[in-house]
Parts: sequence; C-alpha cells; structure tokens
Amino acid sequence: MLKSRVTSNTFLIKPIVWLIKKIPIYKMHLFKQVKSLIQLLLGMMLLMANVSFAEFMFPSNLLNKGGSSTPQPLEVLAVKDQQDSDDNLDSYIEFDTDSRGYSGTFRFNLPAKPEKTIHELIFHANYRGPEKSNQKWEFQLLNVETGKWFYVADNSDVVDRAWSPIIATIKDPAQFIDGRNQITLRYITRSTGNNSQLDFVALEVKGSESNSPTSRSDRDSGAIPLSAVVSTGNRWRPAPGLSWQIQYTETIDTSLNVDVYNLDLFDTSAEVISAIRSKGKHVICYFSAGAYENWRPDRVAFPGSVLGRYLDGWAGERWLDIRRLDILIPIMRARLEQAANKGCNGVDPDNVDGYSNNTGFALSYDDQLAYNKALAEAAHDLGLAIGLKNNLDQIRDLVNHFDFAVNEQCFQYEECDTLKPFVDAGKAVFGIEYHLSNRSFCPQANAMNFDFLKKILSLDARRRPCR
Repeated sequence: MLKSRVTSNTFLIKPIVWLIKKIPIYKMHLFKQVKSLIQLLLGMMLLMANVSFAEFMFPSNLLNKGGSSTPQPLEVLAVKDQQDSDDNLDSYIEFDTDSRGYSGTFRFNLPAKPEKTIHELIFHANYRGPEKSNQKWEFQLLNVETGKWFYVADNSDVVDRAWSPIIATIKDPAQFIDGRNQITLRYITRSTGNNSQLDFVALEVKGSESNSPTSRSDRDSGAIPLSAVVSTGNRWRPAPGLSWQIQYTETIDTSLNVDVYNLDLFDTSAEVISAIRSKGKHVICYFSAGAYENWRPDRVAFPGSVLGRYLDGWAGERWLDIRRLDILIPIMRARLEQAANKGCNGVDPDNVDGYSNNTGFALSYDDQLAYNKALAEAAHDLGLAIGLKNNLDQIRDLVNHFDFAVNEQCFQYEECDTLKPFVDAGKAVFGIEYHLSNRSFCPQANAMNFDFLKKILSLDARRRPCR
C-alpha cells in the first residue's frame, strides 16, 4: 500500500527532470530553486513511505533483590486508575524497604515486528510516596552494552504522598535492548523507613514503519529494527480467574471489559493486538497445528506427503502427519514467529489430538506427545505462552509443558474432571460450551475454578460468561 503511494508520485518528478534539462547552465539561480523543489518532493515521498507508530509495553516480571513488594499481580501496573488520594489496595503494588532500602527489577518483553524501527522510548509511572527531599526513589535502565545502570527518572517533581505521574524520554533505545529482546528497569531507594506505591509502569515505544530496511542514519542514531530480535524472556502464565473473550469472525470488539482475548493469528492485525495490549490486556493467537487449511497464506509450505484425510464437517481442512517433525515444526515455528512479531502473548494451537482421530496416518500416542512437546518448546523459545487445546487424554503427560488449557464442550460430554491438573498447577482453563444453557454448567465450572463461556459456533463477538 505504501509502496504504491510512493510510485504514484513519480508523475511529479518526471516533469521537473525534463525542466532541468531545458534550463541553460548559466541560469544557476533557477536551477537551485528547482533543486530545492526536488528535495522537498523527495522529503514528502519519504514521509509517505514511513508511518510512525506508538505502543505501550508493560512489565512481565518483577524480581525483588532487596526489600519486598506486595503480592498483587503485575497486571495492576497496566491500568492507571489511581489519582490524588485514592487508595484501592487491589490497584497498585507497594514497595517496602529493609535495612538497605529497596531494589527490584522489572522485565519488559519487546514484541518483535517486521519493518519497524524504534526511535524513542518514553517511560511512564504513576507514583505515590515521599517526595525526593524525604526519600529518593529512582528508576534506572540497564545498559546492555556497558552493564551499568542509566538514570531515567526519580520522585523529584511529585506531590508528597499523593498519586503523581512521572514521565521521561529515552532517546537511544538500542543500548537498553538485549539479545533476548528484553528491557530491564530497576526501581531503587537506598534509604529506609518509608515505602512507596506504583499504580502504573509502562514503556511507550515510538518509531516508524517502513518499506525499506533500516538506514545507516537510523542505526547511527541508536534506532533499532524490531525485526532484528525476537522475545524469549519470561512468558505470560495465565492463572485461573481471568475473564476472556474468543472471537474469530466479524469485526473484533475491543471494548469488552475482559482480561484476555483469543483471536485468529492470520486474520487479526498487529494494530488490533497492539490496541488491546495497550489497555493492559493479553492476547492469545489461534492457529491450527494439526490440520492443513487450504485458505491460509502459508498453505504452499505443506507438501502433499503430509496431508491426510479431510476433517469431518470442516471444508478445506486435512489432518497432518505429525510424525514428520522435520517438515512441520519449521512451518509451525514460522507461525509462532508471526505470533511473536504481531505482539501475541500466547498461542492456541488447534487439532493437537490427531492420534485419536481417523487421520489417514497410523499415529500413536507417543507420536502425538512428541509433536505437542516440540510445539511447546518452540513457543517457549519465542517467549510465548502456549495452551493445550482439548486432547484430554494426554493432559497428565503434557500439563507441565503447557501454560494453560482451552477446551470445548467438556461439560456436554461429561469429561471436565480430566482438566483438573491444570487448575491444580495454578494454570487457567479457558472453556466454551455451545449447546448447554449457562445455568446448567456454570455453577460447576465456577466451583472447579474454570473460566467458561457460552458461545455460538461461529465464534462472533457474542458471549455469555459464567463469571
């Protein structure tokens, strides 16, 4: 799209080039004016070829190295909802000192995105605590090139013991992004006797999207291409009790008051995912890992030798020979990389129970285990959480390899007890019923600490949650 816009403007350049050829050499002043006009037009074309973007990253990990912090989940730091003298204990994290003060590090996982370049980071925090004259609390970024901490901001301009915004701009982002595509932020005080609270902590990533590779001037200025690194840091681990939505058809309704969205990997844009994540929510991206779909853009990557029987009731889908790890895992890894590049927090690979279906291949229980474990390992390598979709009979062998479960109709078929190991391990079970009424399955789902919805088969925006 951008490329065609640039090409369409060549009609502005050609007449000017013709005009230059007709100008006598002694009319240099006119030549200089025309040259300036060309430079202006080229600059306009460059602006059209580069589109700016901005998105927010939130902490994925907090490690207390001295002192302590209250146990609220990190998700509270993604929503700025405290102001003035507000004191909702569930909306912030409190940091307490020991005999040496407090020191803790936040880890940010930067979502890799092709053809995008970071030019600037903007640090945001909502702070409550003492003003600097009473006790200094400081934010620092780890310089991965020198191993030293770089001052970002402190509490010098806050209102004592009232919620106050802290904002700082970081101009040279490349020096703070490590080989795992992570940024480390330290929160520290070397004084004792006081505590502080944080209601919001974020890094705003600003840059440009271009059709061309990163220029030398971008590299020299400290800008870093997002496609140069892939997130492999501490991944999201969803726990029971998260509200969620699953939608694969129609325009995505991003206005819902839910914690998690489950969306189609191919059909959902990075911009939609970024918009959802900017509100402090998480995104799971769906794709089929055990079946071929003849409408997907990477369909040509599947050789005919791995295509089996058609799935009953699903036009254009065929089972895959999951014994061929050498062929399928590279294809699936490319999909996982697409998920990481788009900013997905986790993935929901479907049809990972082919061994128990009539696939046209002699697949064994162990074949399926090997394939599913390889999927989980590839997802974790990229910093993605991964869910086990259905495949109830292998849960006990796979619960330690997967981060959550996604189930369809376990209450209808009276088999939900098999999902209990996920909840026992502190991992979420996201579930759907299509035909039962909410009152017939929700009380039991809630009692089992499952997070279930009533949906229709088309998986549009409509939903009826159990809690």
